[in-house]
Amino acid sequence: MENPSQNTEEIKEVLRQWISADDEIRMLQAQIKTIRERKNMYGAQVLEFMRGQQLDNFVIEGAGGTIARQQRTVRPPLRRNAIRTQLLLQFADQPQRVAEALRAIEGIQEGDDMSIGGTTRELLTRRLPRTQHVTLG
Repeated sequence: MENPSQNTEEIKEVLRQWISADDEIRMLQAQIKTIRERKNMYGAQVLEFMRGQQLDNFVIEGAGGTIARQQRTVRPPLRRNAIRTQLLLQFADQPQRVAEALRAIEGIQEGDDMSIGGTTRELLTRRLPRTQHVTLG
């Protein structure tokens, strides 16, 4: 038979390690955000220069590769409501077929709740209390 206090101490240590890993991830994500903002700032300057010089490519010496300027049209992602609305508009007289099509698209079995899309996962989350930001000035 296991000792309950030993089990409690083990889970406390596992929890401490989990919180430590969570803190490390949060710290690294903050660093990544700062680096990404800096990269975007430099990128805006490079794009401005390339537009002004009418350049589409920079070839970087050594193993730096190529930096290319291009324009892309970005489309918003298809949302479930937009698909449902368009299907209902096109097939207003066949709502059962619309439901079948949505089930097939989302992989929902017959008889399952249609309002729930996606898969179910169990996970741990950690919420920290909000801290007041101190501004230096």
